[in-house]
Amino acid sequence: MGFPPPVDATRAQRPGPPLLAGTLLTTSGLVDLLSAWATTTADPFVVQTGRGMYLVDITGWAWLHVAIGAAVTLAGLAAATGRRGTTSFALGCAALSAAVELLLFPYAPVAALLVVGLDAAVLRLLLRHRRVGRATGGFSGARRSGPSSPDPPPWSPTRSD
Repeated sequence: MGFPPPVDATRAQRPGPPLLAGTLLTTSGLVDLLSAWATTTADPFVVQTGRGMYLVDITGWAWLHVAIGAAVTLAGLAAATGRRGTTSFALGCAALSAAVELLLFPYAPVAALLVVGLDAAVLRLLLRHRRVGRATGGFSGARRSGPSSPDPPPWSPTRSD
């Protein structure tokens, strides 16, 4: 079996803005932002080992999380617009958010699982959207060469022949 022949993409076949990915990324960013904000005001964690008890203060990580959560929220809102370049920005923010969540998994496992799951879904949706956009000749918001509007019909009074 071979590949199907290439299809001439019309405007209806081109993908629109990735609304689901943008919504999920915005949700992920807000969860990250709110859980990190709560961690900034929390007391240090107590870790008990064989040698004794230690206080672990993750306030610095929490402030980093607040910044990443705000960036992810903005990336989700930007990705939902479908503008050029927002997909790459959203992919980078989702990957960064997932990586930092995995580092803080021992301190907030439920929030980490939720955010990493949302980020993984967003990464898959955005990569699929990018692949479909390239296969059909670009996104609906991309600039195309040629005239900005088609020629008027022959019976139109604005036609100059």
